[in-house]
Amino acid sequence: MRIVAVLVLLIGVGLAGGALLFASKYFDAYEASLAAQNKAPDTVELIVAKAQINYGDRLGAENLKWVTWPAGSVPDGGFTTREALLGENGDQKRIALRTIEANEPILENKITGFGEAPRMAMQLANGKRAVTIKIDAVTGVGGFIATGDHVDVLLTRQVEEQLATSVILQDIPVIAIDQSSNSEAMSPRVGRTVTVEVDSTQAQKLALAQQIGTLSLLLRGMTENDDQETYKPVTTQDLVDLDQEVIIDDSKTVRVRKGVEVETVDVQ
Repeated sequence: MRIVAVLVLLIGVGLAGGALLFASKYFDAYEASLAAQNKAPDTVELIVAKAQINYGDRLGAENLKWVTWPAGSVPDGGFTTREALLGENGDQKRIALRTIEANEPILENKITGFGEAPRMAMQLANGKRAVTIKIDAVTGVGGFIATGDHVDVLLTRQVEEQLATSVILQDIPVIAIDQSSNSEAMSPRVGRTVTVEVDSTQAQKLALAQQIGTLSLLLRGMTENDDQETYKPVTTQDLVDLDQEVIIDDSKTVRVRKGVEVETVDVQ
């Protein structure tokens, strides 16, 4: 009996010791977890716009400021040192290529290089090309198209013995009006040319279309989605069919008026 009692005692002591050890490790892990949660994240100083910076504005102390930013969330192309953005002496010329809002990080792809002037090629996305289209007040939507808008492109040409209009491109971004790529214009402007951003195949379509017919632009709404609809070409016959009238002369003949043309049909 004594041996059994001793064994039971030893087993109880072992279980108690194991439970104590387990509880100690559990609370140590819990405290470590709490400490990690309460630890402030690593941060860096990031350069952002102090106020809105417009296209063509030069960057400098008057429109830049530092903000504390999570180190793991610094955007690609962001600047964390003044030397990287403005040079060692802080006097290198950098120009904004597009509007930068207040408190928005300054990014490499939104500004020129040291001493560079803004150029169209700097604004093109990878794989894109700039193509210019001739317009007037009518084909250019009365001057209401501005840099940054998206348009559809219509081609009107002669097909056999009638005119036909087709939508050849959709949702194409406008990157310049005449020789200005400034998107800050506040009033309608009737230009002579519009420059759009397209891929190589679309550029070929535009070059050919300008040789065989007349191009017109359709201004898209700013909230319109990018879904590409399929449009059937419209011909002069479609316009004639809208104005068709049947005139019964007698029981044997019928005159059908289509626009200005009148056709007599024998119904015998």
